[in-house]
Order: sequence, then C-alpha cells, then structure tokens
Amino acid sequence: MATYDKMSAEERQRLMDALGSLTGLQAGPNGQLPDGIHYEYDPDLKTTVEVTPSGERFPVVLVEGKLQRDCGTLVGRKGEAA
Repeated sequence: MATYDKMSAEERQRLMDALGSLTGLQAGPNGQLPDGIHYEYDPDLKTTVEVTPSGERFPVVLVEGKLQRDCGTLVGRKGEAA
C-alpha cells in the first residue's frame, strides 16, 4: 500500500473505511507459545521475564530482535519472593 501522502482520495477513503470497521473487540493472541512459555513484565525486577509452564521465571533481554535469557538464573516461581 502507498504512503498516506501518495494515496488517491479513493485509496484514503478505503483506508478510513477499513479502520472504521475495526471494533477493538476481536480477541488478540493468547501470548503463550506452543511449549507453554510466555513473557511478562515483572514490576519488582523492572524487566521482562520468561515464564515456563512450571512457573520458573528468567530475566530476558532483546538480542538481535529476539528475547533471550539474560543470565540463566532462576528468579522464582509466580507468587513467591525472588
């Protein structure tokens, strides 16, 4: 699709119609990978953590566009103090 500045009036109208049809009520992804791992922000650690199905939590960093475990140390289980 062309940039907005280069769109014709008809293309802009189609874009506005498409945006107007979005209700925001569609379900989003469940955020869990097939192996049961998910990522969440930990406000105590002030960083993103990987959460395994068993509840283990590992700090992660973004490396070349992918999340990787930061130090490989066990942080704790959900609901437990780190």
